[in-house]
Amino acid sequence: MTKIYSVLFSFFFLIAGVSQAQQLKDPQPGKAKKSIQKNSINTPFTTLRPVTNQPREKCGFAWMMQQAKAAGFNEALYEQKMEELIQQRIATYGTGRPAVIYTVPVIFHVIYSGTNEATIGTGANLYQDLIDSQIVQMNRDFANLSGSVYGVSEDMGIRFVPAKQSPTGVLLCEPGIDRIDWETKAGWQDPTTLASISAVQTHFNTVVKPQSIWDPYRYLNIWLGEFTSSGLLGFASFPANSTLSGLDNLETDQTAGVVILSSSVGSIYNPGTATPYDYGRTATHELGHFFGLRHIWGDGTCATDYCADTPPQDAETSGCPGTGTLNNCTPSGPKMFENYMDYSDDACLNTFTLNQSQRAQTVMANSPRRITLATSTTGNSPVPNRISFMPGITAVYETGNTGVCPRYFEFTITVDIDNAATGNATVSLSKSGTATNNSDYIITPASVSYTNGDAANKTFTVRIYDDALIESQETIDLSFSVTGTGVVVSPACPDFNTYSITIVDNDFATGVNNTTPTTNLMSENFGTTTGSNQVPAGWTVSNSGSTTNKWVGNNAGAGTYGFTGNTLHVSNGNATAVTNGTAAMSYTVTTTTDARVTTPTFNTTGLKNLNLSFSYVCNGELDAGVYYDLGVLYFSIDGGTSYYLASDINGDPYLFQGVTSKTTFNYTLPLFVTGTPTLKFLFRWINDNTIGFQPPFAIDDVVLSGQSVTVEDQQANTGTVYLDANSGSGYIYSAIDGQVITRIDNLSENVGCITANVNTAGTGQTNITTNAGTYPRSNKVLQITPSVANTTASYQITLYYTTAELAIWGANVPLLKILKVNDGVNLASTLNSSNAKIFNATVDDQRATKGYASFTATVTGGFSQFMLAAPTIVIPVNLLSFDAKANGKNILLNWNTATESNNKGFVVERSLNAVDFEKIGWVDGRINSNQVSYYSFTDNFVQPGVLYHYRLRQTDLDQREQISAIRQAKVKSTGIEVSVSPNPAKDQVRIFVAGTTGLADINIINAAGQVVKSWKQRNVTAAPATFITQGLSTGIYMLQVIMPGSTTINKLIIQ
Repeated sequence: MTKIYSVLFSFFFLIAGVSQAQQLKDPQPGKAKKSIQKNSINTPFTTLRPVTNQPREKCGFAWMMQQAKAAGFNEALYEQKMEELIQQRIATYGTGRPAVIYTVPVIFHVIYSGTNEATIGTGANLYQDLIDSQIVQMNRDFANLSGSVYGVSEDMGIRFVPAKQSPTGVLLCEPGIDRIDWETKAGWQDPTTLASISAVQTHFNTVVKPQSIWDPYRYLNIWLGEFTSSGLLGFASFPANSTLSGLDNLETDQTAGVVILSSSVGSIYNPGTATPYDYGRTATHELGHFFGLRHIWGDGTCATDYCADTPPQDAETSGCPGTGTLNNCTPSGPKMFENYMDYSDDACLNTFTLNQSQRAQTVMANSPRRITLATSTTGNSPVPNRISFMPGITAVYETGNTGVCPRYFEFTITVDIDNAATGNATVSLSKSGTATNNSDYIITPASVSYTNGDAANKTFTVRIYDDALIESQETIDLSFSVTGTGVVVSPACPDFNTYSITIVDNDFATGVNNTTPTTNLMSENFGTTTGSNQVPAGWTVSNSGSTTNKWVGNNAGAGTYGFTGNTLHVSNGNATAVTNGTAAMSYTVTTTTDARVTTPTFNTTGLKNLNLSFSYVCNGELDAGVYYDLGVLYFSIDGGTSYYLASDINGDPYLFQGVTSKTTFNYTLPLFVTGTPTLKFLFRWINDNTIGFQPPFAIDDVVLSGQSVTVEDQQANTGTVYLDANSGSGYIYSAIDGQVITRIDNLSENVGCITANVNTAGTGQTNITTNAGTYPRSNKVLQITPSVANTTASYQITLYYTTAELAIWGANVPLLKILKVNDGVNLASTLNSSNAKIFNATVDDQRATKGYASFTATVTGGFSQFMLAAPTIVIPVNLLSFDAKANGKNILLNWNTATESNNKGFVVERSLNAVDFEKIGWVDGRINSNQVSYYSFTDNFVQPGVLYHYRLRQTDLDQREQISAIRQAKVKSTGIEVSVSPNPAKDQVRIFVAGTTGLADINIINAAGQVVKSWKQRNVTAAPATFITQGLSTGIYMLQVIMPGSTTINKLIIQ
């Protein structure tokens, strides 16, 4: 029969969120899910193994004993000798707890396929943290720390440590692990093809073990292989207790050790995948055999296991029976089904007894390849003060589960030391990667310290902040920075000197649709057409192996189970029945099947809360808590290249079995699926080749839906998010109903958390007054408030308004402006440029199809109240001061503004009579500013003693103007001054004469004394006069200015 979990979980990465990998030295209660590993986020569908047989025979002890007896093993003599040794040990040490605690170095030979499982963490190529968890579980079980309630339970006196050096003394970068690609070994077979118990044991004992065993006198060898097809969980060599004939036929130097199914490796805190044998108790059980223990039922009906304190029972136990279940022996009594040497599910095993402990202690003290393990030094590191990163989380969702704002997710990184520090040292972490320290994450403490002899593991806490920015995956890359000589890193193990974390963003650009927020991407009922195979276009049917049972589309048998019209179902109908649409909803239970059907690919961009629903029936086979014939659902986010198991919030997969009448199933997809453009589903039917029950998997009314967000229009609804200075986008949604309030992009400063609140709501208009007039504004007003007060940040803001909220504006909607009013300012007061600003908006008008429009502008001046305002609204620039004064031969103008909104700049105007003004200059404005801005302009062309009048014409971007008050100034007489500009000149020159009046004659004289240009009676004293010099050759000339009563000569250079 098929052990379905071992097939499915081994080759698909199951994800329902990210949780912290448990610390091995201090595990916490509860069944932890696997942490995301970077290498396992996409597991190719092509690595899915064929369906194979369920491990019904938990271990190969009986087979091994048969082989030993065939080779001459004398069981009676063996047990007689064993009892003598046990009594000798009791006489020496007594009958209490073990007087000696033996420490045994372990090496796990991890056997994998280099073609399909080259990446660590794929299939049988197990992660180090899973193997470390297995060692922790072994130690807990052997130390009687797993919760036994029996008074006779006892510590076995044996502890396990990972080997830290190879047989040649080389440091093992992965303690306790020897990875072996079976494809590179001569004569090795794919473990998945070993289809019987004898095939596994023969192949391992004659091929695998002899080629890969490490010195069994210094290492406890444990081989891991995924031999699910055999129906076997593991087997162990049984200890010899003498060199006498008949007592040493159980193992050799080439075969000593334990073999277990890879998928059974794990612990109660970090389970494997071979449910219900996934808590690591297969290793505990087989190690019991390795140290001389027998099955609790004595491998016979109420037979002996040679331990008086374990009650007999008629046979092995399956599942987890109720407390007090009888043993069916005479006399009758309760089973000790919790004993590790029974076949109960891992979840209910917790006991070794005193007699079992005495037996194992005796073996450790006497048996070859056991007694020497206690003194082996292979568990000691050749670099005792080496530090390394322990396995842990390598990827995490940004979703915070702690704090208010910013919310955050925390986990620890553990730094292991092989033995102990040899002196003082300080270790800090060097940080790199695309994530930003102190923004995306922080790590504490800054450093950890070691002193001589310090053997403690050190931890750093990583805090990932949950911001609202839409961003790609980011990475944190860590490495050691060591000060002092007390600890070292090993250059031979570079992968263990670095630690990388991927932060998976949980923010998505969800579309806005106020008209139809729910979108059905698929609504498939397979129609009502009869007479043919109605598999819809885009749906693809396939089988791995036999095609006897396959997916078809018709109405055959649909009514029997409550369906109307056609269903897509598994059928064993022949080719003619399939073609004619008469293939019934029935499967052949004796033909192993792996039948699949995939949906078309769907683009979910802009949609959240993705949900798949369908009606179904699915019976099959469930026996003793193990599924054999069943339906399974998968989804893919890359268009079908790799798939994930559909699972619940606890990470447990949805398995379809036992449903014989039409039932509706709803599945909300995980958050990380949101927005994927290539979503696809796979429905899978699996059955073994024994018994089963109709009907097989059938589906109908398949609906895939997603939701857009709607626009928040309710007063007092708020949302709070964390945003840092980043180029990303951040949406703020209402915490009450999830509707969008606003969006902020390109924030220039870190301001902590930002709260958006609908201060007032409504579909009407309210008048607002500025110092330029009264204008209508929107009733809906948003308040944007940072947790850290700020008046200087700039950012892009988007406001959302519904069609109903915009209806009153009529044709003016595309012209509306964003009005930003400072915090605390009463909107009923008169606004000016010191407390309010106007911004032209980019309008995305979606009213016709989606029932809303958005208004976007880049704003400055921190955070405030926001609303829409009429296109005609004006807020003049607030001029703080404006003055004019003589500055030597010139007049200097100075002015400043308190704030500016849409200020293009200033026209500088001058007059002689304070009535008729002319433009003499232009000064650019700041556009928008909430700080005091300072300006100046110098009038270089003034006559001494003349009173000049000046004013500013402030001009907005939309050409609105505001004229300032008039200021006057004059300069004193200092004689005649001639100003020539530019000089050097090219095509023209400007001349201004100060200190005199009247008209002037102008001559340009070349080096030969010839007049080459001449102008008569020109006014050069009222304002600069322009003279054309085009045509003059390049050179130096004399510029002669003849005024009434004076003549001046200046050098003029022509370019």
